[in-house]
Amino acid sequence: MDISGIDYLGLERVLRRGSGKIIAEQDDALFIRDSISEAYFLACENAVTGIYLLDQYISQDCNLLMVSDHSTGINAFERFGFSEKLECCNFAYFGKKPEVSTELTVRAAEENDLAMLIENYRLISPEELQSIVRRKGILLGYDQDRLIGFIGEHLEGSMGILYVFPEYRHRGFGTALETHLIARTMEKGDIPFGQVEKDNLASLSLQKKIGMTKSDHLNVWMWR
Repeated sequence: MDISGIDYLGLERVLRRGSGKIIAEQDDALFIRDSISEAYFLACENAVTGIYLLDQYISQDCNLLMVSDHSTGINAFERFGFSEKLECCNFAYFGKKPEVSTELTVRAAEENDLAMLIENYRLISPEELQSIVRRKGILLGYDQDRLIGFIGEHLEGSMGILYVFPEYRHRGFGTALETHLIARTMEKGDIPFGQVEKDNLASLSLQKKIGMTKSDHLNVWMWR
């Protein structure tokens, strides 16, 4: 299956970096497991084929699954007993490398920053945050010597983990942080991409402001 295009950037990333293993492939579907994030990815153009591959190959250790086709994802969520899901818009940056804010400096978070990250960001587990920090995947942002927030790259490669401390919000720091991460990602030769929950209006607006391209489709992330 051809996985070029904005809807499949997550699959493309894990395959290109060598951590993605193809479990099954057909002309209209591709099923992959990523060894770093331990996530499974299903890309499909045909819901019947997609569900067939899941029926054949999904295993008990599948605790995190992304399905690129929205209707197939909703079906899979109910069929395989997942407990939580997010219906997400896909975004990617295809422009020139952006100019980063000279007023904001960044550095990669280290182990001694982990307690602060865990205290302020609770949308993913402390264990996952620790794994991301060890991969140098979180950037801390500073306005002069004041820590204003952070942003990072999830284990499967998507941008996220954006947090600005309350006293620094509405001053453009979210945009500045994401611009730094976009530039850093492009310097590594990768296409910056991410997913935003379909009802997160603030984040959807931020992606548009930065110049991210939005897919016409939704994907579904689900977990146990």
